[in-house]
Amino acid sequence: MSVEQSPPRPGSWGDESGHRGDLREFLSHAVGAVVVVCGLFFLLGYMYLDGTADPQANARYLPVAVVNQDEGATLDTPIGPRRMAVGQQISDGLLHNNDWRTLRLHPVDAQAAEAGLRDGTYYGVVRMPADLSRQVAGRIESVTTESGQRADPPEPARVVVEYSPRMSVVSGQVMYRLADALQDSLRERMGTQILDQARLLAEAEQHTVGAAGELVLRDPVRVEVTQWNPLPEGVSNASLPLFYALVVVLAGFTGAMVISSLLDARLGFIPLEVGPFAFNVHVAPIGRLHTLLRKWAVTIVTAPLVSGIYLGIAHVVGITGFDPWAMFWFAVLGIAAVGICAHTIIAAIGNAGLLVNLVVFVVLGIPTSGGATPTHMLPPLFRAIGSVEPMHQAFLGLRAIMFFDSAWSAGLGHAVWVLGAWGVAGVVGGVLVTIAYDRMGLERQAIADRVRANRRAAAMVGELGSIRRVRIADAAAAGGGEAGQIVEGDATHRE
Repeated sequence: MSVEQSPPRPGSWGDESGHRGDLREFLSHAVGAVVVVCGLFFLLGYMYLDGTADPQANARYLPVAVVNQDEGATLDTPIGPRRMAVGQQISDGLLHNNDWRTLRLHPVDAQAAEAGLRDGTYYGVVRMPADLSRQVAGRIESVTTESGQRADPPEPARVVVEYSPRMSVVSGQVMYRLADALQDSLRERMGTQILDQARLLAEAEQHTVGAAGELVLRDPVRVEVTQWNPLPEGVSNASLPLFYALVVVLAGFTGAMVISSLLDARLGFIPLEVGPFAFNVHVAPIGRLHTLLRKWAVTIVTAPLVSGIYLGIAHVVGITGFDPWAMFWFAVLGIAAVGICAHTIIAAIGNAGLLVNLVVFVVLGIPTSGGATPTHMLPPLFRAIGSVEPMHQAFLGLRAIMFFDSAWSAGLGHAVWVLGAWGVAGVVGGVLVTIAYDRMGLERQAIADRVRANRRAAAMVGELGSIRRVRIADAAAAGGGEAGQIVEGDATHRE
């Protein structure tokens, strides 16, 4: 049986469509679009501005190692030998006066500090060298005793503050701030104590401490900031893992949108538009699960190809110092996991999935990644979101591969497990949702199955469910019907 489909007059608004073409209809369409766009960019503005406006104010528990290797020294005084332990005094002062909400100081030995720097545990280290007390004692003797004044000037006493440029772009800022505060404290507290002791010692030796000596002793220990293990050759920006993570996540998220649109068009679920032309392909007789499996398969095939492209570009631009196989397979995992989840979200909620994917993988992902602003300097809400965000996991894994010799403990192991969990959740969720939709009879409708415009969502769903599945035939496959006719009961045109 065939039913003639009368084309509407150009410029007319037919009763069959439900469109009215009046101002009220336009406003109802516009309001929804405006609300969605404003809501999206409110979230975008909040995430990007609030998370980066004042990182220092949000700094919480930044881990820093304190290493005291000072062996101590003995200073002869009028009342007998006096044992000096400058390194221990500085360590105790750091721990006692520390703002523990901002910095988490860890007194450790040299080996533990080095291991912590190599696996990304610490932003930096404060080191008291073995001869620190001897150098301070030598400076006192050089200005208070006759023998000291005749000897060569001793080397300045130094405390070394090291920062890891591989940990974060702000590691240097964190450790320089700590070094400045430590230098002020040493000058104000230790300098005054040492000067008083030197004056007593000088009186016993029947000497006085001159102006030059006072200047030396008021600043007894210098704090020097150095860089631990500079970035690899060809890399001068510690943000590189963030941008690599960004292109990995975009390959999964954007790739899923492209693959979904192309396959849906080729399977007849949406029109295939090329410039001014729109082609309505016959709907393929497959269910939602079968469609989703096809999309996943294309994503899995695409993932290693795109990962290889990224590695080739990295080689061309001169990025070195990492294990290429670790980088390749980790990027494959990231692209596949994000792509699988993006397909599942689209399969579950339809066109709104494009917006949800944008929010989940990009809007929420970049500011919580820990690449631009370290995780320890993000607001609590951002840290909670980042703990499960694929972008943060991609950044951790890629940073470990690029800067920490692919150490599993440097974040690579955690990233692999979390991204793997995203992939598994995407597969399980996609299978369950599409099977449920198929069993409920909610097959994807043919091009001819329209519902009237300007209806409430519930009414539209009910109307769609009551429509008999029909197809608009083309001239080649319509059998006895004419082109443009709706053909019922023909198995070649059923979904």
